[in-house]
Amino acid sequence: MPTTPSSSAEDPQVRWDAQDPPVRWDAQDPPVRWDADLLGEGFESAVLPLPGGDRATLIAHREGRAEIGLADDCVVLYIHGWSDYFFQSHVAQFWADHGAAFYAVDLRGYGRSIDFDDPEVRPGYIEDLTEYDDELEAAMAIIEAEHPGSRLILAGHSTGGLIVSLWADRHPGRISALVLNSPWLEFQLSSATRKFITPLLQWRSRRSADSPLKVNLPNFYSQSVFQSHGRLPYDIRLKPAESFPVYPAWLAAVFAGHEAVEQGLSIDVPVLVQMSTMSMRQSTYTEEMSTADIVLNVDLLAQRAPSLGSEVVIHRIKGAMHDVFLSSRHVQGAAFAGIDRFLAGYL
Repeated sequence: MPTTPSSSAEDPQVRWDAQDPPVRWDAQDPPVRWDADLLGEGFESAVLPLPGGDRATLIAHREGRAEIGLADDCVVLYIHGWSDYFFQSHVAQFWADHGAAFYAVDLRGYGRSIDFDDPEVRPGYIEDLTEYDDELEAAMAIIEAEHPGSRLILAGHSTGGLIVSLWADRHPGRISALVLNSPWLEFQLSSATRKFITPLLQWRSRRSADSPLKVNLPNFYSQSVFQSHGRLPYDIRLKPAESFPVYPAWLAAVFAGHEAVEQGLSIDVPVLVQMSTMSMRQSTYTEEMSTADIVLNVDLLAQRAPSLGSEVVIHRIKGAMHDVFLSSRHVQGAAFAGIDRFLAGYL
């Protein structure tokens, strides 16, 4: 079992093909072992064994699912962002109120899946985003066993939004919709900067793969969340204020995904892309940071979003933070209303 500390939460490229296809996972072999989850009542989690001895964690929301709703024949599978994990129980309840079953994955090296007893652990480390196909396939096998015939909606935040977008492009016909929360579709400085940096990252990853980049990531985002909620609604051991170390190979893998989006994807289902109306980057913290995306450049995201497919809905929300559903309650309400409209019009 993964080692997980107690939660402090009270509420809540050019397109590529994986050379090695993901292992097709049988949900009943070995049997799935569901345990009580750190989110408490109404949630369970199960270990997903992965090739090479890695592991991910599948979280399931088990209570309060409406019998009739806009998504009553659907299952939602949510993927978190960088230096993150699933803790947004109110998002799970939103989907349950609409009749959907809700699951989330803590990817290998994140959140519940981190082995804190391993002195050599590199949180979040990956060299190719297609490797996450393993945990997506494992999760989907369990979902299909528990909800045969249900339609699947993939949801993703930030890096998770990039991961599920690339997966959906490579796997047509597998899902019914894609719902993205500030997806990391382009490097926040510019595509030109990304293209310039990529060869340097590749050289650095070959020369010293185990050495992270010297990147100063201030804890402004944690401060803005605290300002919005009066507390941090997550466990800072699983989502550290200063972020995970940034390894060159990981960043090169993300940049490859950005390049694929720039070249154009062909996602064959409706896509909802939600983000703030404003980004903010400055050297000192101000209260206005709790009403803007201080992580990504939302104008670049809005420019890239149409490259995902032929049916893309862009919803920009005034006052939204990087994780739209960590914003103020009023802003969250606007975001949830946007999903309602999307479900009613496209699903």
